[in-house]
Amino acid sequence: MPLVLAPWLFARLRQEERFGTRTNSLYHTTGKGESMSQTTRRPMTIEDLYRVKWVSDPQLSPDGSQVAFVLRTVNPKTKQYESHIWMVPSGGGTPYQFTGGTGSDSAPRWSPDGRWLAFVSNRQEKNQIWLIPSHGGEARQLTELKDGAGNPVWSPDSTRLAFTARVGANGQEDEKKDEIKPDVRVITRLHYKMNGTGFLDEKTAQIFVIPVDGGEPKQLTSGPYHHSSPAWAPDGQTIVFAANRQEDADYDPGADLWTVPAEGGELQQLTTVPRAAGSPAYSPDGRYIAFYGHDREYAGATLDRVWVVPSQGGEARVLTADFDRSVGNAVGGDMCPATGTLPIWSPDGRFISFLATDGGRTGLFRVPAEGGQAEPVLGGDRVILGISLNPSSGRAAFAATSPLEIGDLYLADLDTGAEHRLTRVNAELTDELLLSAPVPFTFSGALDEPVEGWVMPPAQREPGRRCPAILEIHGGPHVAYGYAFMHEFQVLAGLGYAVVFSNPHGSQGYGQSFVAATRHDWGGKDYQDVMAAMEYAVAHFDFIDPERLGVTGGSYGGYLTNWIIGQTNRFRAAVTQRSTCNRYSQFGTSDVGYFNGDFEFDGHPWDNPQHYLERSPITYVKQVQTPLLIIHSENDLRCPIEQAEQFYTALKLLRKEVVMVRFAGENHELSRSGKPVNRVERLKQIIGWFEKHLV
Repeated sequence: MPLVLAPWLFARLRQEERFGTRTNSLYHTTGKGESMSQTTRRPMTIEDLYRVKWVSDPQLSPDGSQVAFVLRTVNPKTKQYESHIWMVPSGGGTPYQFTGGTGSDSAPRWSPDGRWLAFVSNRQEKNQIWLIPSHGGEARQLTELKDGAGNPVWSPDSTRLAFTARVGANGQEDEKKDEIKPDVRVITRLHYKMNGTGFLDEKTAQIFVIPVDGGEPKQLTSGPYHHSSPAWAPDGQTIVFAANRQEDADYDPGADLWTVPAEGGELQQLTTVPRAAGSPAYSPDGRYIAFYGHDREYAGATLDRVWVVPSQGGEARVLTADFDRSVGNAVGGDMCPATGTLPIWSPDGRFISFLATDGGRTGLFRVPAEGGQAEPVLGGDRVILGISLNPSSGRAAFAATSPLEIGDLYLADLDTGAEHRLTRVNAELTDELLLSAPVPFTFSGALDEPVEGWVMPPAQREPGRRCPAILEIHGGPHVAYGYAFMHEFQVLAGLGYAVVFSNPHGSQGYGQSFVAATRHDWGGKDYQDVMAAMEYAVAHFDFIDPERLGVTGGSYGGYLTNWIIGQTNRFRAAVTQRSTCNRYSQFGTSDVGYFNGDFEFDGHPWDNPQHYLERSPITYVKQVQTPLLIIHSENDLRCPIEQAEQFYTALKLLRKEVVMVRFAGENHELSRSGKPVNRVERLKQIIGWFEKHLV
């Protein structure tokens, strides 16, 4: 019986035949400026995912001497993620592990006096808040709540921590005795499930305060509402937070800012406009609160702005109305462990700094607190994932990624702009690799507007020989591709493919009208843009073979992949991931799909069925000629697996070439945070499909 190789294994052997195999004798960086010879480097492989290290959540110490951060790795034996708190001197030096054990540690937070580091750990199964002396020592568990605790925030005097925790119905901890119950769920709410969480119960997130020297936590909020983002006033007397405390909160995804006395008492509502407010931060003098928010003019496509509101109540003012860019990081990827960053006040209260996405880049900007033009502070062809400022010293520690750097920590002097790198956590891996740098281009898209795109050439190509190309389409649609490291893209480039990607209409980073352009028009201007990007790349990059093209995307990118193969036979193979094909049924089966009728689509499906069917790829399934691989997670509640099943069944019934690959136990985040072995298998399936049809 002949030996039959799996498609992914054939691809791996073909890669090793082209470029040579890795051996134990490979030379690594020595720390003395030496590096491995360019001729002995190798392309990136799927299995390199097991060796990647991710840095996130940098926190600069109060005296500016140390940076605490989270380092996430894959355990080589168990193939499971592990994360611990690490430290690195801000002046340069060797990073060292600060917490250990078998659990996963996250969210390091320095006490203002610098004596303690609070962090969140699941070393006792549930996430709880722990304390460890900043000079090192034994960690002490601070909270012991039944359903865990998170989001620790220090009081200004370092004596208390505010945090959030989920508690039972009516805002109290539930201590029901074990009893035999029927396997049944009674659903009464509109919002009853959430991707990554599952079916929701009656427990809600509440704000607590606990003394750091021990004692029972004091619950400050209650009721059937979720509360988040607690922040202390400078005098330690008041806490501000975000919450949607409307009786019909399920029907309105907005939130308002509220305050509560730190010792407990009556809540005060600060905002009613904007209707989506969060991430509050007090000014140094306590008179104002900066926050991010918007009025939901374009529903989920509305750009966040920077606002301020008087801390005692009054009218909120928007500061970045003229800054037509996305506040926060909107650049996605499979290697981007982003952490949210609050608005950051300057010590004199004159400026507010914030992260924002401009095109495919995310940098630090600042705006005068009295109003005025926003200006860049830290930029470059990269994506800043998280940042911590030491206002008194004018220095910032930040985590950043770029197309050739998986992610590391840096320290910047905000006055001079000088930067120096603090870590090289992936040097052992990347010093072995021959990576592909994306080449940017701009083309005329729908409405004759400029659209940004990139081509990643094969990591190693033979002169005069053309290669197959893969069109990659991002999710959202209201996110972006950009200057971030992409493992999937590098693997494709390492196997000899060109990778084409772009930010079509609907993407973040190019202004409010651009991001809102997909309204009622999914499969319209966006489809024109991605096809134009592919044709531009074919016409202007002579190493691309115009007859060997593939297309893939996930979530909204999966939707557009399904749409494309029903409109054109331009591609010889397609892979659709966590996709939708029937916008009518997705409306009621997704965890948040019922909000699509507010803006993205034209009304509710029962009022306008023709519109939903016209914009559903399954309507055009009889026209599909492109071989299709469907990849879907069985626990995906954002794009439920019934969407994959519908498309698969229709194509199979029509005797089209289609295969469905289902991942049990995974949700919508498979490609970004799924189990490492499943992320590896997903890439093997993708590579195998393209190798079968394009090589």
